Amino acid sequence: MAPFIFEKRQFYPHQFSSDYTAASFFNSWNLMDLPLAIDRNREALRPIVAALLAIVIAAMGGKSLTLPRHIYAAVMLILRPAESAVRRLILIAALGLILKPRASRLLPSTLPAYPAAGASKTPAFCLFDPLKYFPLDAFDNNALPRISFDSSADPVFNTLAFSPSDEQVDTTQLFARLRAVRHALNDLPSQARRLARWQARRDLALKSKGPFRRMRITPFRPGLPPGWRKRPIHQVDYVLRECHGLAIDALNGSDTS
Repeated sequence: MAPFIFEKRQFYPHQFSSDYTAASFFNSWNLMDLPLAIDRNREALRPIVAALLAIVIAAMGGKSLTLPRHIYAAVMLILRPAESAVRRLILIAALGLILKPRASRLLPSTLPAYPAAGASKTPAFCLFDPLKYFPLDAFDNNALPRISFDSSADPVFNTLAFSPSDEQVDTTQLFARLRAVRHALNDLPSQARRLARWQARRDLALKSKGPFRRMRITPFRPGLPPGWRKRPIHQVDYVLRECHGLAIDALNGSDTS
């Protein structure tokens, strides 16, 4: 399947709501029709997420919250790039959206009652790419090559534990992530407002003169997005390529400095 190609045409401010500022969109680059690009990619992602949900529900059979490991791995193979594509659509939708950070709320005097055990609440979609993990052991200066010429001693190798493909894996977090990405696709404006409020808090924290604390500067991680594959194997790979390119171009184009 070929990647999505979008036409370029003149942007009109009335295509967005009053929360968007036209100054952040009129810049040196020839702006694409962002609403059309968002709608096309969102419609391409919806059947992919629906198919993943159907696979998980059918595999569970309504009896347990576990899946065979090979099915779990196959679903995650498609879910990771789908989540990355949705994050980039949210960032594109949040361009030019200026909101004030919410005031901090005081803790209630009494703790609220817990929801009922059977009540289901849609989990919030994660707006940030997971960062790459670099263990400190990988940078140990004392890690020298172990060379031995004693033929009488048997070498000891650390072997990974073998996991059979039909081993049952808990799907609680997987099902929550599928529900969250489906909800985000169905309500992109609210997700864009979430990201805009985070950006307002980030800008406020960067301007403050208090003690430095570690924080995220961008919702994207450096380099390629999670789930990126050099050789596409699924339709979601083409969607992620298009969404990532649109997000990078929109960020570079919206920088009026």
